[in-house]
Amino acid sequence: MIKTIKHSVLILSVVALFSACTETKTKDTTATPVVTEKTECLYSFDESATNVFWAAYKTDDKLKVIGQFKELKTDRSDQQFSSLEELVNGINFSINTASSASGDEIRDLSLKEYFFKLFTENFEINGSLTEMTDETITATINMFGIAKNIQLTYSVDKEVLKMKGTLSLEEFGAVKAYNSIHTKCFDLHKGKTWDDVDVIIEVPILKDCK
Repeated sequence: MIKTIKHSVLILSVVALFSACTETKTKDTTATPVVTEKTECLYSFDESATNVFWAAYKTDDKLKVIGQFKELKTDRSDQQFSSLEELVNGINFSINTASSASGDEIRDLSLKEYFFKLFTENFEINGSLTEMTDETITATINMFGIAKNIQLTYSVDKEVLKMKGTLSLEEFGAVKAYNSIHTKCFDLHKGKTWDDVDVIIEVPILKDCK
Protein backbone atom coordinates (compact mmCIF):
# COMPACT_ATOMS: atom_id res chain seq x y z
CA MET A 1 0.00 0.00 0.00
CA ILE A 2 2.80 2.38 0.96
CA LYS A 3 4.65 1.48 -2.23
CA THR A 4 1.50 2.24 -4.24
CA ILE A 5 1.15 5.65 -2.58
CA LYS A 6 4.83 6.44 -3.19
CA HIS A 7 4.49 5.34 -6.81
CA SER A 8 1.43 7.60 -7.30
CA VAL A 9 3.20 10.55 -5.68
CA LEU A 10 6.18 10.03 -7.99
CA ILE A 11 3.96 9.99 -11.08
CA LEU A 12 2.14 13.16 -9.98
CA SER A 13 5.47 14.89 -9.33
CA VAL A 14 6.77 14.04 -12.80
CA VAL A 15 3.52 15.25 -14.40
CA ALA A 16 3.65 18.47 -12.39
CA LEU A 17 7.29 19.02 -13.39
CA PHE A 18 6.56 18.65 -17.11
CA SER A 19 3.50 20.87 -16.79
CA ALA A 20 5.58 23.58 -15.14
CA CYS A 21 8.23 23.33 -17.86
CA THR A 22 5.60 23.56 -20.56
CA GLU A 23 4.02 26.69 -19.03
CA THR A 24 7.39 28.39 -18.62
CA LYS A 25 8.37 27.69 -22.22
CA THR A 26 5.09 29.09 -23.50
CA LYS A 27 5.59 32.34 -21.59
CA ASP A 28 9.20 32.77 -22.80
CA THR A 29 8.31 32.42 -26.49
CA THR A 30 5.52 34.98 -26.43
CA ALA A 31 6.54 37.72 -28.96
CA THR A 32 6.49 41.34 -27.81
CA PRO A 33 4.81 43.64 -30.36
CA VAL A 34 7.29 46.02 -32.04
CA VAL A 35 6.06 49.59 -32.36
CA THR A 36 7.61 51.58 -35.23
CA GLU A 37 7.41 55.34 -35.52
CA LYS A 38 6.72 56.92 -38.91
CA THR A 39 9.51 59.25 -40.07
CA GLU A 40 8.34 62.56 -41.51
CA CYS A 41 10.63 64.76 -43.61
CA LEU A 42 10.52 68.34 -44.82
CA TYR A 43 12.12 69.14 -48.19
CA SER A 44 13.88 72.32 -49.25
CA PHE A 45 16.74 73.58 -51.46
CA ASP A 46 19.14 76.49 -51.76
CA GLU A 47 19.05 78.10 -55.19
CA SER A 48 22.67 79.28 -54.81
CA ALA A 49 23.71 75.59 -54.80
CA THR A 50 21.61 74.77 -57.88
CA ASN A 51 23.43 74.23 -61.18
CA VAL A 52 21.84 74.96 -64.58
CA PHE A 53 23.87 73.73 -67.56
CA TRP A 54 23.29 73.88 -71.29
CA ALA A 55 24.84 71.76 -74.03
CA ALA A 56 24.90 72.83 -77.70
CA TYR A 57 26.36 71.04 -80.70
CA LYS A 58 28.50 72.00 -83.69
CA THR A 59 30.12 70.43 -86.82
CA ASP A 60 28.91 67.33 -88.64
CA ASP A 61 30.44 65.21 -85.85
CA LYS A 62 28.08 66.93 -83.39
CA LEU A 63 30.78 68.08 -81.01
CA LYS A 64 29.36 69.17 -77.67
CA VAL A 65 29.88 72.60 -76.13
CA ILE A 66 28.84 72.93 -72.47
CA GLY A 67 28.07 76.10 -70.52
CA GLN A 68 26.47 77.08 -67.25
CA PHE A 69 24.09 79.84 -66.23
CA LYS A 70 25.53 81.38 -63.08
CA GLU A 71 22.46 83.38 -62.03
CA LEU A 72 19.18 81.70 -61.10
CA LYS A 73 16.26 82.98 -59.05
CA THR A 74 13.23 81.05 -57.79
CA ASP A 75 10.26 81.73 -55.53
CA ARG A 76 10.85 78.74 -53.21
CA SER A 77 14.48 78.84 -52.11
CA ASP A 78 14.94 77.99 -48.40
CA GLN A 79 11.24 77.16 -47.98
CA GLN A 80 10.20 73.77 -46.56
CA PHE A 81 7.60 71.43 -48.08
CA SER A 82 6.15 68.11 -46.92
CA SER A 83 7.23 66.20 -50.07
CA LEU A 84 9.55 66.49 -53.04
CA GLU A 85 6.54 66.71 -55.37
CA GLU A 86 5.12 69.61 -53.37
CA LEU A 87 8.48 71.38 -53.53
CA VAL A 88 8.81 70.96 -57.31
CA ASN A 89 5.25 71.40 -58.57
CA GLY A 90 4.52 75.04 -59.39
CA ILE A 91 7.96 76.47 -58.69
CA ASN A 92 8.70 79.63 -60.69
CA PHE A 93 12.20 80.49 -61.88
CA SER A 94 14.16 83.13 -63.76
CA ILE A 95 17.53 82.58 -65.48
CA ASN A 96 19.90 85.37 -66.48
CA THR A 97 21.31 84.26 -69.84
CA ALA A 98 23.95 86.99 -69.74
CA SER A 99 25.51 85.01 -66.89
CA SER A 100 26.31 82.10 -69.23
CA ALA A 101 29.88 80.83 -68.91
CA SER A 102 31.49 78.13 -71.07
CA GLY A 103 35.12 78.48 -70.06
CA ASP A 104 35.98 80.52 -73.15
CA GLU A 105 35.60 84.31 -72.82
CA ILE A 106 35.57 84.95 -76.57
CA ARG A 107 32.88 82.30 -77.10
CA ASP A 108 30.83 83.68 -74.21
CA LEU A 109 30.94 87.19 -75.65
CA SER A 110 29.82 85.91 -79.05
CA LEU A 111 26.98 83.92 -77.48
CA LYS A 112 25.82 86.95 -75.53
CA GLU A 113 25.84 89.35 -78.49
CA TYR A 114 24.90 87.02 -81.34
CA PHE A 115 22.62 84.53 -79.63
CA PHE A 116 21.24 85.24 -76.14
CA LYS A 117 20.55 88.88 -77.01
CA LEU A 118 18.18 87.63 -79.74
CA PHE A 119 17.06 84.44 -77.98
CA THR A 120 15.78 86.14 -74.82
CA GLU A 121 14.20 89.44 -73.88
CA ASN A 122 16.40 91.44 -71.51
CA PHE A 123 18.59 88.32 -71.19
CA GLU A 124 15.94 86.52 -69.13
CA ILE A 125 14.36 83.08 -69.39
CA ASN A 126 11.27 82.82 -67.20
CA GLY A 127 9.35 79.65 -66.53
CA SER A 128 7.96 77.16 -64.06
CA LEU A 129 7.89 73.47 -63.25
CA THR A 130 4.23 72.60 -63.54
CA GLU A 131 3.88 68.85 -63.02
CA MET A 132 5.98 66.05 -61.50
CA THR A 133 5.03 62.46 -62.34
CA ASP A 134 6.82 59.16 -61.67
CA GLU A 135 8.99 59.62 -64.76
CA THR A 136 8.99 63.25 -65.94
CA ILE A 137 8.71 66.87 -64.87
CA THR A 138 6.98 69.35 -67.16
CA ALA A 139 8.77 72.67 -67.59
CA THR A 140 6.89 75.64 -69.02
CA ILE A 141 9.23 78.18 -70.64
CA ASN A 142 8.16 81.74 -71.51
CA MET A 143 9.99 83.27 -74.47
CA PHE A 144 8.89 86.69 -75.79
CA GLY A 145 5.44 86.19 -74.31
CA ILE A 146 5.03 82.68 -75.77
CA ALA A 147 4.81 79.75 -73.34
CA LYS A 148 5.96 76.30 -74.44
CA ASN A 149 6.32 73.03 -72.54
CA ILE A 150 9.25 70.65 -72.55
CA GLN A 151 9.47 67.32 -70.76
CA LEU A 152 12.36 66.77 -68.38
CA THR A 153 13.40 63.30 -67.33
CA TYR A 154 14.70 63.16 -63.78
CA SER A 155 16.38 61.06 -61.13
CA VAL A 156 17.21 61.50 -57.46
CA ASP A 157 20.67 60.27 -56.52
CA LYS A 158 22.39 60.97 -53.19
CA GLU A 159 19.86 63.71 -52.37
CA VAL A 160 20.45 65.49 -55.69
CA LEU A 161 17.52 66.00 -58.08
CA LYS A 162 18.85 65.80 -61.64
CA MET A 163 16.67 66.93 -64.55
CA LYS A 164 17.41 66.83 -68.27
CA GLY A 165 15.52 67.90 -71.37
CA THR A 166 16.06 68.96 -74.98
CA LEU A 167 14.54 71.94 -76.75
CA SER A 168 14.43 72.81 -80.42
CA LEU A 169 15.41 76.38 -81.26
CA GLU A 170 13.07 76.39 -84.24
CA GLU A 171 10.10 75.21 -82.15
CA PHE A 172 10.81 77.98 -79.65
CA GLY A 173 10.73 80.58 -82.41
CA ALA A 174 14.45 81.28 -82.09
CA VAL A 175 15.23 81.11 -85.81
CA LYS A 176 16.69 84.63 -85.81
CA ALA A 177 19.02 83.79 -82.89
CA TYR A 178 20.00 80.49 -84.51
CA ASN A 179 20.81 82.12 -87.88
CA SER A 180 22.81 84.81 -86.10
CA ILE A 181 25.12 82.47 -84.19
CA HIS A 182 25.33 80.08 -87.15
CA THR A 183 26.57 82.89 -89.40
CA LYS A 184 28.95 84.28 -86.77
CA CYS A 185 30.55 80.88 -86.09
CA PHE A 186 30.20 79.38 -89.57
CA ASP A 187 33.90 78.66 -90.00
CA LEU A 188 34.44 77.46 -86.40
CA HIS A 189 31.42 75.18 -86.67
CA LYS A 190 32.55 73.98 -90.10
CA GLY A 191 29.23 75.06 -91.55
CA LYS A 192 27.09 73.09 -89.12
CA THR A 193 25.26 74.44 -86.05
CA TRP A 194 22.73 72.06 -84.56
CA ASP A 195 19.20 73.15 -83.71
CA ASP A 196 18.77 71.14 -80.51
CA VAL A 197 20.04 72.29 -77.12
CA ASP A 198 20.15 70.17 -73.98
CA VAL A 199 19.29 71.58 -70.57
CA ILE A 200 20.65 69.91 -67.44
CA ILE A 201 19.62 71.01 -63.93
CA GLU A 202 21.11 69.70 -60.69
CA VAL A 203 19.35 70.59 -57.43
CA PRO A 204 20.79 69.44 -54.07
CA ILE A 205 17.78 68.56 -51.91
CA LEU A 206 17.83 69.31 -48.18
CA LYS A 207 15.85 66.92 -45.96
CA ASP A 208 14.86 67.65 -42.36
CA CYS A 209 13.53 64.36 -40.94
CA LYS A 210 12.02 63.73 -37.51
